[in-house]
Amino acid sequence: MHKIVLSLLLLAFAAQPVLAEEKNARKAPEFPTYGDWGKICEKGPAGADGKASKEVCYIFQNVSNKEDGKLVMQVRVGIAPQAQKPVMIVTLPLGVLLPPGAAFLVEGLEKEPVKMAFLACAPEGCTTVGQVLDKKIIDGMKKKEKAAVRVALLNKKVLTLPVSLKGFSRAFIALKSGK
Repeated sequence: MHKIVLSLLLLAFAAQPVLAEEKNARKAPEFPTYGDWGKICEKGPAGADGKASKEVCYIFQNVSNKEDGKLVMQVRVGIAPQAQKPVMIVTLPLGVLLPPGAAFLVEGLEKEPVKMAFLACAPEGCTTVGQVLDKKIIDGMKKKEKAAVRVALLNKKVLTLPVSLKGFSRAFIALKSGK
C-alpha cells in the first residue's frame, strides 16, 4: 500500500516542472504529442533502499486561458506501477474551493463523474489525489471528443473547464505500450 501511495505522489508531482516551465514562459521541454495530448517520461527519486526508482510516464494536456495564454489546468493520466491501472491527476490554479474537490466529466457520461479530492497546494496550483479510471471512462475518453473538469471557486461559483480528447486514444496506447 505504501508503494502505491508513493507512486501516486510521484505521478502527482512529476509534472510540476512542466507547469513551472509554462508559467515562466521558458522553452518548454520537448515531448511526443498526439493531437492535444503530450507524453513525458521521468525518472523518479531514489527509494528508501537507495535504489533508483523506475521511470514514470504519463500523458497530459495543458489547458490555457484563450485571452492571455496563462496556464489554467493540467490533466495527467499515468499507469499506477503496482496496480497497473490508469490514474488521473488534475492540477488547477490556487483559488479553488478544496472541500468539494473536482469532477471529471466525459461527454455522454456526465451522470458518472470521476470525483477527485485535492491532495495538496503549491505555488504552481492545487493537485488532486490520483483517481483510478475505470474501463468505461477510458473507453469514453477514447471515443468522444470532449470532456470537462468541474470545480468550485472560493466565491462558490462553479467553473467548468473544457478538456479536448483529440488524440487521447493514440496517447493512451503510447502510454500503455511504453513507446
